[in-house]
Amino acid sequence: MIYSFSWSQSTFTSGLLPRIRISSKLTNTIKWVNGIESRQLFTDNTKKNSFDYFLTDISSLASFKIGHNSSLNGGYLLRIEDNQVTHRTIQQYSFVYSYHAIRVGHRFVTDQTFSTTTLPKYRGRYRVTLEKPLNGDKINPNEFYIKLSNEYLFSYQDSKLDIELRVLPFLGYELNLKNKIEAGIDYRLSKFINSDPKNTLWFTINWFYTIQNLKNKK
Repeated sequence: MIYSFSWSQSTFTSGLLPRIRISSKLTNTIKWVNGIESRQLFTDNTKKNSFDYFLTDISSLASFKIGHNSSLNGGYLLRIEDNQVTHRTIQQYSFVYSYHAIRVGHRFVTDQTFSTTTLPKYRGRYRVTLEKPLNGDKINPNEFYIKLSNEYLFSYQDSKLDIELRVLPFLGYELNLKNKIEAGIDYRLSKFINSDPKNTLWFTINWFYTIQNLKNKK
């Protein structure tokens, strides 16, 4: 049996994806995480004029620490795209292990997406992330680090199953204990099972800011 792929029929899009995450430590075990991201489309080989605003996501999640290295998260995401509003509920379980200077994180996610114009979509996601400082055994303020992630995403909608693969290499810099910035690319490959492959490349910059609850400070 011979498999062949017609890459000339595949779609390719690219753009800019800036993201902001603000975390508030409410207690020693509870954290509130809010985020906003916007996508600007640069290229699309299926359109003549592809430079355009794409969408905006606004999310809010509660994180509950259930062990030394693990947490349960749940929340909601609001998506604004083409004057349409989409709602998504999110459930997560994550845990992290350290191996000398390397931190390895695992994240399992289920989410459900609803809108008035499309049928509900159900997804399952698994991401593994490797994080390593460029100097020393741990990430300290005013130091760079690398962050490599690989994610597998399974979705089900209208009796159709799809699989998406994601690769995310990032270079990070920790300004201080409250601020860090990451920049890199977010490559996604989907729709390669029963149709022409879809390739998406986002140039991404993330800003993470942590608010320490005053009641928990000594």
